[in-house]
Amino acid sequence: MFYDYHMHSNFSNDSKADMEDMIKRSIDLGLKEICFTDHVDYDLDSDDSFGIDYNKYFDKIQSLQNKYKDKTDAVVSLDADLDLTGVAWKPIGSVFDGDGNLLHYFSGKFYGNGHTISNLDFSENYGKAEYPVFGFFSVAYGAEIFGLTIQGKLDVSNSGYVFFGTVAGVAENSKISDCASDVSFTDTDKYISGTVALCGYAIDSTIEHCQNKGNFSVTTDTTSLQMGGIVGVADNSTVQYCANTGEMTSWAPCTGGIVGQLFQNSKIINCYSTGKMVPLGIGNTDFGGIAGIVGAGTEIRHCYFAGEMDLSQYTATTPYKRLGGIAGGVSSDTPVFENNYFVQTENVPACFKYQDAGTEKTLDFMKTEDFFNEITAAGGNYRFNPNGTPLLPAPKYTVSFVVTPAELANVVIKVNGQEVANPVDLEAGTYTVEVNADNCEVFNSNITITADTATHTQTIAMTYLPSDYTKFIEAIAAFVTKVETSPFSDVSTSAYYYEAVKWAQEKGITGGIGNGLFGPNQPCTRAQIVTFLWRAAGSPVVNYAMNMSDVPEGSYYAEAVRWALSEGITTGTTENTFSPDSECTRAQAVAFLFRYAASEAVTLQELVSGFSDADSVPGYALPAMNWALAEEIVQGNGSKLMPNDSCTRAQIVTFLFRAYQGK
Repeated sequence: MFYDYHMHSNFSNDSKADMEDMIKRSIDLGLKEICFTDHVDYDLDSDDSFGIDYNKYFDKIQSLQNKYKDKTDAVVSLDADLDLTGVAWKPIGSVFDGDGNLLHYFSGKFYGNGHTISNLDFSENYGKAEYPVFGFFSVAYGAEIFGLTIQGKLDVSNSGYVFFGTVAGVAENSKISDCASDVSFTDTDKYISGTVALCGYAIDSTIEHCQNKGNFSVTTDTTSLQMGGIVGVADNSTVQYCANTGEMTSWAPCTGGIVGQLFQNSKIINCYSTGKMVPLGIGNTDFGGIAGIVGAGTEIRHCYFAGEMDLSQYTATTPYKRLGGIAGGVSSDTPVFENNYFVQTENVPACFKYQDAGTEKTLDFMKTEDFFNEITAAGGNYRFNPNGTPLLPAPKYTVSFVVTPAELANVVIKVNGQEVANPVDLEAGTYTVEVNADNCEVFNSNITITADTATHTQTIAMTYLPSDYTKFIEAIAAFVTKVETSPFSDVSTSAYYYEAVKWAQEKGITGGIGNGLFGPNQPCTRAQIVTFLWRAAGSPVVNYAMNMSDVPEGSYYAEAVRWALSEGITTGTTENTFSPDSECTRAQAVAFLFRYAASEAVTLQELVSGFSDADSVPGYALPAMNWALAEEIVQGNGSKLMPNDSCTRAQIVTFLFRAYQGK
């Protein structure tokens, strides 16, 4: 089974191949899937035209998809950002007859690869009779849309009933993932009806890891409109791990921060909205922080609304019956609400009919770790945000490892020291990968995973050991069996830190704690760590006025503290105290070493994010920890860095040994 995910047609300047001819040849060759990756070379200095007519391009893909629908589905991959300034957008997958009946839809795969389509203006064609379903895609059926960001605007100039979604007008039996919308929607005093959202109407679909940043404004009284940050109407669909930060000013009958109308058996799970909500009118519309109205068999779980509820233009009388911090209204007796929260606003309940639909909190409290602990303890899946309300977990991408040669036996793949299945789901980031196989050298390398699908397949070529590798291994075994005596009775020659301890003793960095003991598991104090660093640097004598009341002159660590202060390795715990006997954490130890060993500018990679406790690394220590990981000074314990655990004497001499490469 073969695939070709990098094909250039005559829409690219570097190819003269006709797109249909390429499809025919691919069918002849038996290719399972193909992907057109046409591109524009903006950086070339040429008199030739490098522009692509995007409407013509997508029309071509659509017509060929329709023609060969029994043979293949379209696979489109963006290789770069696109600027559509001046393009009157015609939606992809929108083929209607003169009566507005849908003839064809988009049913392939669209990989945005984290790229942005900017300056997309929907205004000219929105509301025209030939586009009853409108968006970047009109109708997506059986489609997968990933990793796309859309920026632009829609100023309504044509009225009409329109299913509008910045990404897709209608999504049926489809999946939209890792997409973002930053499109402003303004009705400009036009009567509009239909749906407005990132996805207008979702049927039997999943919308996940998506975000709306655009502001929606519908200021004219309307009798038929569902508006949501993520989905206008959700029908038997799931909306999860989505966020809305855009402002919503609305007179629409059903308006929700996430979903306008949550319809039969649909779910909103682990979603939040922080955008300002401005209801208009006299209280005859359903308006909610998460959902406008909910129906039979629907669920809202582990969600929160932390935006301002601005009632300055709301003329309804209290108590409000169709306005809620979680949901505005209900149309059945069977919705399920669990572990939801909303920002405290006078006279605004969680839901007028279901008072237990959510719990009221102040905005200040929702920005605390206590709130994070409360929502996650009850089943919510969020990341702690020290600068605001909780954040959603990052999306994960399925990564496949292709290990060659194919006939290898007993292949074991480890990511950041943990054995994993193949394929494995990973967040975007850089990971250390180790691969073992019989009769092969161990493969070690760093890989970087991004939204780009090209990174989701990692090819690893193993190298066989030399033909006489058995003799080599025997020689190594004979060498390591030589008897060696440890300088300390509590340090085994088989301990991971043995070579580091031996090196530190030989270099005069430490002589142990007395009585032939090293104390490997004892916590390392601040006095000990600066002394180790000072001795490793050659015990330099510095002329520096030290004013530390708790550092007695003549103490074993006094000159070390004086040197560390002069080098900017530490500033003490206060202006005149150093706290020499306080235990040093792993994060602090790495920060001390970084400030000395990496005093010159260094280029840091974001490696901390690959560990499960990355969020617990103190902010001051992030550059140091990333540096230490990049230099393989710190390796972590499995999936954890344990930055706030006490740093032991064994660990600090190991860090020093690795930093100085045993020199």
